[in-house]
Amino acid sequence: MKIYRGSCHCRRVKFEIRSNNIFEDIYRCDCSLCLKKAIVMKAEHKSHFNLLEGAEQLSSYKWNKMIAEHFFCQNCGVYTHHKRRRDPQQICINFACLDDVAMPDDANIGLADGANHD
Repeated sequence: MKIYRGSCHCRRVKFEIRSNNIFEDIYRCDCSLCLKKAIVMKAEHKSHFNLLEGAEQLSSYKWNKMIAEHFFCQNCGVYTHHKRRRDPQQICINFACLDDVAMPDDANIGLADGANHD
């Protein structure tokens, strides 16, 4: 597995994620929150995620069933990652927060039907 590092805009929150293929299982979600965030997410098992710095800088947002927890930097406001409701064993990171990783033009970005998720 390769280690990728990422951060929020002000770099007060830093994380790393281990992945066999960083471009696999990337997706957008059509729930009301994700539509407003308009981001591409990368899901990995929570054991592959490590918050390196900035835990004290994070705020979180829960809604609906209060299972998913979305984290963002209190200073710059950037959403960095969340704990999934659909699969609580996974963490999703904001792909755009990854350092030195560019989304390929031909990336296969899936769509999660969060709008109709029970």
